[in-house]
Amino acid sequence: MSGTYGAGVLKGIQENNFTDSIEAIYAGSVGVINAGYLLSNQAELGPTIYFEDLQDGFIFPSHLFIGTMDLIVNRFIKSIRKEDARNVVNINYVYDILTRKKRLDIETIAKSPVDLYIKLLDVDTGNIEYKLFRENPTIDLIKAAITIKPYFFEETVIDGRRYIDATIKEPMGIDYLLQKYPGRKIVVVLNEPIKRGLRHYLKNFVEGTVSSLYSYPISLFGIFLRREGLLRKDIQKCLNNKNILLLHPDFPGRARPRSTKPAVLEQTFEYGKKDFTKILSFIKN
Repeated sequence: MSGTYGAGVLKGIQENNFTDSIEAIYAGSVGVINAGYLLSNQAELGPTIYFEDLQDGFIFPSHLFIGTMDLIVNRFIKSIRKEDARNVVNINYVYDILTRKKRLDIETIAKSPVDLYIKLLDVDTGNIEYKLFRENPTIDLIKAAITIKPYFFEETVIDGRRYIDATIKEPMGIDYLLQKYPGRKIVVVLNEPIKRGLRHYLKNFVEGTVSSLYSYPISLFGIFLRREGLLRKDIQKCLNNKNILLLHPDFPGRARPRSTKPAVLEQTFEYGKKDFTKILSFIKN
C-alpha cells in the first residue's frame, strides 16, 4: 500500500510528458504494477486501485497467527492446498484486478519503447533474474514480482520455475544499475523511509523466521537477515552519487504497507506527484 507514493511519482511523469525521456525501468514488488500502468498509458487508472479496490479483500491482519499455523502444518504435518491457505495478503485478488476489474494493457507495455525489466527471485536457485517484459509479455511476470513472503502462501510459476518478490534479497540493486549504465543519470523511487531504526531489523528478523517455514532449497531466513543491511548500504550509495536521485516519502502521516485509509493513501500519492519536480531539476543539472 505504501506503493501509492511511487504511483504518484509516475503520475507526475505522465502528466509532464516525461515518459519518452526514460531509457529503461527496473522494477520490483509493487513498483512493477506502477510501472505497468505508466507504460500502458493507463496512468489515470493505475493509482485508483489503492484508493478504490484494496481497502477490502486484500489485507487480512487477523490471519497473521493462523496463517503462520498453516505454514507450520504444511511444513511438518501435512500439505495444505494453496486454495485453503489463510493469506495475510491476497495476491490473487490483485491479480483479478489487473486482469479483469482494471485490466492492465500488457500488449501496449510490450510495444513501449521504454524497456521494462521485472526483478524476480527464483526460490530453487536463489538467483535474482531481471526479465525484460516484451520478451515474455504476461501478467504472470507481474504477479511473480508481488508474490510477497511470508504473507502469501504460494509462488508464481513461469516456464516451470518458481518465483517470488525479489526485493527481499535485493531491495534496490544499485550496483547492478551502475555497472550496466555507467555515467547515466538514475532515478530511484523508494516507497520506504531512508531513516532506518532498530525496528526495521526486528521486522526482517520476524519475517525471516516465519519464512523459514517454507521448504525451499534456499534459506529465506538468511535472505531476510541480510536485507536491512543491504538496503542501508544502497541508500548511502544513492546519497553519495551525484548521478543518482533518490526519491522517498519524507513526511509525517505517510502511507504504511498496511494502510487502507483513502485519505492517507491519496495524501501520499499527492506527495509523490509533487516530488516528480525533483526529477526535472536533477536532469537539468
